[in-house]
Amino acid sequence: MNMNPELLVRLEHAIRRRNSVLADRLLPGLPIARINRMLDRGKVKGAVGPIVGLYSWKNGTQPNAHVTPEQPSLFPGVVYMLAELDLMIAHFCGFKEIAAYHPRYTEVIGRYFPLFWNGSTDFLAVDLEPSSQGRVVVLEKKADKLVREVYPSVEEFLMDAIRANENNDSLFCFKT
Repeated sequence: MNMNPELLVRLEHAIRRRNSVLADRLLPGLPIARINRMLDRGKVKGAVGPIVGLYSWKNGTQPNAHVTPEQPSLFPGVVYMLAELDLMIAHFCGFKEIAAYHPRYTEVIGRYFPLFWNGSTDFLAVDLEPSSQGRVVVLEKKADKLVREVYPSVEEFLMDAIRANENNDSLFCFKT
């Protein structure tokens, strides 16, 4: 499953209407060939279409030392930012190291790729298992259950992200 480019354009417009400064700080996307090389080097395998779609759209948010943690968030009401692809690959690879000290991370190794990060220990991630249809999960270190499905597909996640930005409202997955 790939990310629908039309939904990414709609998301960018919604972000721009809500927070034009944030929209201007989004970095240009990467060439698809470069994304694929980076994913190969990071040993990211499986249904990588959503990763390629997202990072060919935008490669993170330009850092700024003068912003609060909430300001780079693409979603109102929560702190989840789009970090650069190389950093997210490092987090993906780091799950194996974390599992040595926190065994429950074993279930995420090689299976979930982080798309958005809260700047600490939690991620919105995509399931790389081809049969998952690009489901989106939240990885929450302090929760009882580390992996929680929040959207059955990347497309449903994007539609909710558009809605949240248009209405300056939280994502549905964080309202419960």
